Amino acid sequence: MNDMHTDKLPSVESLPASNMANAALSTYADCFEEWAAIGAAWQSELSQFAERRIKDNVSTYLTLLSARDAASVWQAHGAWGVRALEDYSEQANRVARLITSVTVCGATPEAQQTTQLLG
Repeated sequence: MNDMHTDKLPSVESLPASNMANAALSTYADCFEEWAAIGAAWQSELSQFAERRIKDNVSTYLTLLSARDAASVWQAHGAWGVRALEDYSEQANRVARLITSVTVCGATPEAQQTTQLLG
């Protein structure tokens, strides 16, 4: 049907659509990689917070169990409440910074710092 020889056909890589597809795939891969890093940073931040709170809760429970009078119970519970409020407030600030850095720059703080160092 076609009299053209296959050795005269352009390679797939040389076609404009192929270059655009390769560029798009590369961009999508970069985007996926960055979002995976963001997800990992989010997961790490929340798991570290949960670990800190659980350790503090266990410590407080042990203190409450060893309390000898109501005043000791009241003091331990009050101190736990203050620490919990401070921890949740600090955590809210950390998560807000993480969300802000991602929405403003599209990268985690660690990635931004690496870019600045390479910069």
